[in-house]
Amino acid sequence: MSLILPLVVFITVTGAYSEYVVPPTRLRPAPYPEWAHYHWLANCHCSFSKLLLCRVWLSNDRASQASMTQYAQQYLDHGIKVGAVDIDSGWSTGFNNFIFDAEKYPNATTMVDFFHSKDIKIILWATSMIDTDSTNYDEANSKGYLIRDVLGKEAVFSWWHGKGGLLDYTNPDAVDWWHHQMDKALVYGIDGWKCDGTDPYILELILPLGKRGIVTRKQYSDAYYGDFFNYTRKQRGNETLIMSRPADGFGPIFLDFSPHYVMYSGWVGDDDPTFDGLESALKSYLQSAWANFANFGSDIGGYRSGSGSLGRTKELFIRWAQLGAFSPLMENGGNMEHRPWKFDTTNQTLDIYRKFLM
Repeated sequence: MSLILPLVVFITVTGAYSEYVVPPTRLRPAPYPEWAHYHWLANCHCSFSKLLLCRVWLSNDRASQASMTQYAQQYLDHGIKVGAVDIDSGWSTGFNNFIFDAEKYPNATTMVDFFHSKDIKIILWATSMIDTDSTNYDEANSKGYLIRDVLGKEAVFSWWHGKGGLLDYTNPDAVDWWHHQMDKALVYGIDGWKCDGTDPYILELILPLGKRGIVTRKQYSDAYYGDFFNYTRKQRGNETLIMSRPADGFGPIFLDFSPHYVMYSGWVGDDDPTFDGLESALKSYLQSAWANFANFGSDIGGYRSGSGSLGRTKELFIRWAQLGAFSPLMENGGNMEHRPWKFDTTNQTLDIYRKFLM
């Protein structure tokens, strides 16, 4: 939606200020929706049975419709505004077949409606990697919809959720088929995707082959993130977003992931819940800014598990929350505990968190 704003100009006339209002001016529509800058929550990977804290990494086993709706409601009950939730990996029956796991998410329509009734956007985790045991893999492989190796044979990659193949975005039939797969989730009215970083796996192939020939890593990344962004906007409108990486580091080496035009709500990857992890996130911030990416943040407190009953210290969590509040995207989620009211019995952490969020 374009904005019509009056322009107010002050000039000095004989030592006094006079106000002149210029007729309203129509501004160019914003390239992305405002909720790109809201406070987001990711799966906490905790069990919420009787509100007990789960102290182990159980993302696929414990994240569910019940836990995520309760998680968001807890934040609201503590006076913390939630702009969006990220339903992280494990929501589907296979990676990536876009079919909700009915045991974990028995009524996706009810879940989406709940979040929208609270003015909370909802995004789903996804990648372009289709696992070999997913219900849609055999069809994709038999029809030539996946990237092949230099000999034109099936290319299977080992990644953190099993073994799978990468969609061939150079094949129009494959892309059309993929869109029908995505529609299985888009039909519920979701607001976008968290597109995780499986695209660099294509570097494991000497010469990755698509239908139209050799595919470089950059070409693949641009196609992967771009297609999720563009097709979702086509189906659900310009109020949708994808969450993806700008620049992320592998030790001293940094890699640009997403094309700039989709990077409106990024995060700089998974970091340790330590001050070294916070420093690593800041380095990725700087690298992303140098690479001309605009909107991004990091997982408050670090995404990975750490020592202690909460997985991170109070001091680290507060400092990271303060960084998050001054980042374009304030996003909180990851392993073990991330709820600010759980870090002390005096509500000091909660009060600081709320103060910086306002």
